[in-house]
Amino acid sequence: MMGPGIAQIFALAARRVTLVGRSPQALERARTTLESNLQAMEAAGLVSPGEGHAALEAIALSTDLEGAAEGADLVVESIVEDLGTKQELFARLDRLCRFDALITSNTSGLPITRIAAGMARPERAATTHFWNPPHLVPLVEIVKGERTSDDTVERLRRLLSDVGKRPVVVRKDVPGQLGNRLLHAITREAMHIVQEGIATAEEVDTAVKCGLGLRFPVYGPLEHADLVGLDLVLSIQSYLLEDLCNRTDPMPILRDKAQRGELGAKTGHGFYDWIAKDPDQVKATRDAFLMARLKDLYPPR
Repeated sequence: MMGPGIAQIFALAARRVTLVGRSPQALERARTTLESNLQAMEAAGLVSPGEGHAALEAIALSTDLEGAAEGADLVVESIVEDLGTKQELFARLDRLCRFDALITSNTSGLPITRIAAGMARPERAATTHFWNPPHLVPLVEIVKGERTSDDTVERLRRLLSDVGKRPVVVRKDVPGQLGNRLLHAITREAMHIVQEGIATAEEVDTAVKCGLGLRFPVYGPLEHADLVGLDLVLSIQSYLLEDLCNRTDPMPILRDKAQRGELGAKTGHGFYDWIAKDPDQVKATRDAFLMARLKDLYPPR
């Protein structure tokens, strides 16, 4: 669930937040997630116990969407990735929210232009795509729809910066936004390498984690291109690009695994044997690494 992590971001920045869920049971799970997140951040020294307690106190849990929407300055939707369901919710929020409230979606790929198609005031709608885990990853992509106003984008950029995030503006409402386009380009080539027997899944992931991944937090691909020289990049691309995978359909190795029910950690097998490999430990290692890096890159307030 992305909702608790997103709520936590604003609560830690001293904003009052209402987290809306479909049922008391869902809200109880959200409360547990919030407590676990904040305890881990306290243990890592990212927040003090007092800040964690204040954040919990600042988050109201509710099943009353109408009541929560009426007084909101910002609504961030984080429901199922289904276009029709999101369109219905946005049309309803458009009626419920104040005229100056901003309404955004956490969608990871659906076009905000289509999500907001049924709104009377689509100029106040945008995507705010938080990256998982949202309370630890600084990036938020603000995607401007075809009818999103410049004022909406600027208000969101200022707000997200104020609560400690690192927003980027995606100026065209394209599939995959910005980050997922980069991610899936890498993922396609990673799967191609495994499929062709060039390297194993473990070796591919090691190359990313111990090479690219260590540089990327402070050294982006275009900075790298400029620093090594665009003439060198041009020379390499002139022979390398033709050998990279350029498929426009899902990779055969991915399709085959999905058809066999090898869906990854949730079924026990994917590119890895998740019976032997503990997914919870992988996530815990990820989060510990992220928290350590956050202390280095963005010292606590």
